[in-house]
Amino acid sequence: MGWMDQLKANFSFSELTSLYQAYQKGDLDVKALLNNDFLQKYTDFQNLDEFMAKLGIQNENQIFDFLKDRPNRQKADQVVNEHSQFDSVISMMKKALQK
Repeated sequence: MGWMDQLKANFSFSELTSLYQAYQKGDLDVKALLNNDFLQKYTDFQNLDEFMAKLGIQNENQIFDFLKDRPNRQKADQVVNEHSQFDSVISMMKKALQK
């Protein structure tokens, strides 16, 4: 992995960390963030359950723990890239936060 890739990975992880901290404090509701309207507009998914099923998780409370693991984050990025207009799960969440 080149230094640019590492920088991008670390940048994503730092953003993920701030989202995770907001989630732990109760300031971030995953269901509200990735609501059906957002997912239907920007992805191939009809709802959060479909997105989570594609990631292999059953509960929205597992999303941030799932994403803390680099291989899982890469899998999530691939799923997001293949099923949405975003290139990563972080970019998708950033867009959702703007809504």
